[in-house]
Amino acid sequence: MGDTFLNLRHRVDSNFYLFCFPFSEIRRRVCAWMGYNICFCKAAPFVSGLVCSHKIAEYMVVSVLITYFTDTWKEDNLLKAVAIVNVQEGLSTTMVIVMTYISDAHISRLKVIVCSTAAYITGLVLLYLSALKLIIRSTEVGLFYIIVVLIAVGKAGGQPILEGYLADQLRNHEPDPEINEDRVEARRKFWLFIACWSSYISLLIFNADSWPIIFISSATLMGAAGLLFLCAIPLYHHSEPTGSDLTNVFFVFKAAILKRHLDYPSTRDKFHTNDEVLNPHQFFKQNGHQLYLAPQVKFIRWLDKAAIKEASSLSVKDQASERRLFTVKQVKEIKFLLTMVPMWSTIIMFGLVRSAANTFYTEQGNDMEETVSIYILLLVRYICRGTISYLYNRSFSKKIPKEQQNLRQILRIWIGMMLSVLCCSVAWGIEVHRLKIVNTHGLVDKPKGTIPMSNCWLAPQFILLGLMEGFAIDGLDEFFSYHVSESMEGYVSAINDCVTGIGSFVNGFCVYAFRGWFADTINRSRLDRNYNRGNEKGLNNDYAFGIPNY
Repeated sequence: MGDTFLNLRHRVDSNFYLFCFPFSEIRRRVCAWMGYNICFCKAAPFVSGLVCSHKIAEYMVVSVLITYFTDTWKEDNLLKAVAIVNVQEGLSTTMVIVMTYISDAHISRLKVIVCSTAAYITGLVLLYLSALKLIIRSTEVGLFYIIVVLIAVGKAGGQPILEGYLADQLRNHEPDPEINEDRVEARRKFWLFIACWSSYISLLIFNADSWPIIFISSATLMGAAGLLFLCAIPLYHHSEPTGSDLTNVFFVFKAAILKRHLDYPSTRDKFHTNDEVLNPHQFFKQNGHQLYLAPQVKFIRWLDKAAIKEASSLSVKDQASERRLFTVKQVKEIKFLLTMVPMWSTIIMFGLVRSAANTFYTEQGNDMEETVSIYILLLVRYICRGTISYLYNRSFSKKIPKEQQNLRQILRIWIGMMLSVLCCSVAWGIEVHRLKIVNTHGLVDKPKGTIPMSNCWLAPQFILLGLMEGFAIDGLDEFFSYHVSESMEGYVSAINDCVTGIGSFVNGFCVYAFRGWFADTINRSRLDRNYNRGNEKGLNNDYAFGIPNY
């Protein structure tokens, strides 16, 4: 009774304090939030400034690259433009994992950032010269592939590596010996938030109708940001590459093949644990008289042999140093990655839908009445993605018990995949309406004519595109970060980007496979059929994803 009275009195006193001194309490909470989330690290503004310049180049140039090709070529060739754009998009996403591996295993992140930024600027300058017709004629389409490869290298080795490099600088400001990784992540997100919104504001301010001005402005801005980044090198915390855990994938396969003749043991002492105390229920599974490592999947069970000790003249330490023996924990990590292959196969189809949207949405609005700038529609897409991701993490995720986090993450990905189907359906309906207006006004053979239809009609497509990315792409990153070890967390986004990037190559292949739907111009093409096909593929993909299977 006494404890109840004291608790009630404490609650009344707290409420009375908040009622009488609300501003001091708000000030205390704001200061606490700022102290946790904001770190005025000297290196952070220069790194985030370079991130901002990369984002601006992506929004102003890369996102509308197909429009530049169809605008400047004397003879419109939609198929070739689609091929070039899909090569760029596919390379820039699949090469992220390569750049991440190189920065971790061979050269430092700083060198990768400098080289990739130089490649990006070179690609932008070459685009500028091509827009002035100084180096590339309209018929020399092949030379554009060199430009998009340079841009792809710049994208792959730029922003993804910069984000990790920013975390390194903030981590160096943590008090020794305790490093609060959650606080480092919060501060990294704050600086990336500043970079992101700075790029958004730049999109709103920037107003140019000329391609040469767009290209040279992006190149100049990135060059200035890169120069400031180089000037601040003495402020950075430098770390040498220490190796990549991705190499373990190859060596685990090799060790398992070399020891394929070994029998599965019946006791845990035959496995190499490196004297770590492991929970037997999490790492071992009993199957009759044989013991297997978790996860117990039949077609990759043979990888367990990489963790079995050999009866040879070599000691356990020598076997491990020669990469003939790996720990139970290392083998389990590799096996878990391989169990994700079925999920990744469905994500490839999601990447196909996303690539089709990235390729054709801006081209659809190119000949419409420009009620708003195409950059505004792109801005709506990116804001929708960031907003839905933030709201989902802050609200819905807290209502799910910790033991059901796996289901929550799978549900989030599935919602994103369902939204991709809805996005295709909406795009199909709008394209049918657009083609009807084109035929009614006799604009089929007038690719440069303006369609009497506002480009605001495309807003629902861009909104749904942002929402599906916020659910599916960000959900994938969250899902794998939750399940993989800390050593592999740096590769989560890289692996997911690589998988979705394969969808860009698949989209390019599908366009050529169904080239009967595509003519030299978008007005003569049947994008509605392409979107309808994406609709069907998306529905089948959602069924294959199968929440109950996970």
